[in-house]
Amino acid sequence: MKKIIQLIMLLVLTGQFYSCRGIYENGGEMAADCRSDINQLSVKTLQTKIDTGGDYYLIDIRQPSDYYTSNIPGSVSIPRGILEFKIGDAGFWSEQYIYPPEKKSEIILYSSDGALGILAAKTLMQLGYTNVYNLEGGYTAFNPHQDPNAVAVTPGAGCGG
Repeated sequence: MKKIIQLIMLLVLTGQFYSCRGIYENGGEMAADCRSDINQLSVKTLQTKIDTGGDYYLIDIRQPSDYYTSNIPGSVSIPRGILEFKIGDAGFWSEQYIYPPEKKSEIILYSSDGALGILAAKTLMQLGYTNVYNLEGGYTAFNPHQDPNAVAVTPGAGCGG
């Protein structure tokens, strides 16, 4: 009887341990856990790519108001919330005058501080994109001297709208 009770206790404890795997308190914790699975690109490497040109997609996954206020030259705005739906949308890319990325195309993502970029990169990898990078430190690392008083610009927010 004692061995049966010990076995039951062992099963209960093991079940509790494995049931908590993959549950996070917040997005930052999730991004930290996924970081080792994601290719990181340094600001220096990105700057070299920008200076020399090349064949890559640079995607700003911040909110449109952040993108229109300031962004990395050559980037395209696809907010994180719609990335999965726009990445393969030929209509979206034709509006950008660019062909849609292929599954093997080099894609560089950036967010404000890099954490959201990690999660977005993981999602693109799950969609089959094989050459995805996250900009280490995000836009803040690329442009550390941002104007803290910059007023957010919202596209289409002129007269009447």
